[in-house]
Amino acid sequence: MDSPAYIVQVDALYFQARENGVSYAMVDGKVQNPDFNNRFGARARVGIDLHHDNWQLWAQFFHYHSRISDNRSDKEFSPTWGQPAFNPGGFVDHVDNLWRLHMGLLDLNLTRCWAVSHCLKLWPFWGLRYSEIRHKLKVNYQGGTLFPGGGEFFSMKNKFWGGGPNFGMETLWHFTDWVGMFARGGCTLSLGMLYIHQDEMISTGDTQFKLIDKFYQTRKILEMALGLDFRYCINCTAELYARIGWEAYLLYGQNQLPYFVDDQMTAKFVNNQGDLSISGLSIGLGICF
Repeated sequence: MDSPAYIVQVDALYFQARENGVSYAMVDGKVQNPDFNNRFGARARVGIDLHHDNWQLWAQFFHYHSRISDNRSDKEFSPTWGQPAFNPGGFVDHVDNLWRLHMGLLDLNLTRCWAVSHCLKLWPFWGLRYSEIRHKLKVNYQGGTLFPGGGEFFSMKNKFWGGGPNFGMETLWHFTDWVGMFARGGCTLSLGMLYIHQDEMISTGDTQFKLIDKFYQTRKILEMALGLDFRYCINCTAELYARIGWEAYLLYGQNQLPYFVDDQMTAKFVNNQGDLSISGLSIGLGICF
């Protein structure tokens, strides 16, 4: 078919998010991390032909949310969070841990189809991306030798929002007229604001420690995708297609929650620098017309 005037695609995502630096306790010398699981997300793309030398403009929205809850009371847990001055040593016998992630990406890109051969097409793309990534961590320690008859609660937020250039390449290799393989690789450099908030409260609800930090930083996002592409032409005026593949997003240094390293109530802490990765299965349906 001729170069399409419009392209519409929707994807169902079944991804697993993983983040470094969110361990909540130690047991028998082993670090306890959230039991990350798979969650559904969504993505939608709309493209239009600019009627000039095969150039296209497309907008894309990506949304993903994950929530992991751990409730443990089967061991003697050594807490990993908190001011050392408030926790001189000991263990707790109950831990509640809640980790949440909200991630949204909005892209506006230019692309041009380059037919290398009858079987291979390339779509280099570049444009702008707005990124908003919010991750929250709540930990509740109770009982044991540290808090007999009471407990300590932590509420932590790590938010980033910003924008910057987005660029990469998408390819389609046709095995036959109706089946092929697609691949995509891309990179984003987003300049934006990081907002860090940490509250440390005792069981009565009183806040005994609070930290707020705001700073600008450039974050890097890498992405890749690989899978199968199935196409069917309708009277050479429209083309239906379906895709199934595996995708991954890697966000470097996304986790900036602080760890305190001094037991004298001083402002000595280290930023986490934990990476966030999201990967899994994608299933897409689209039409070109």
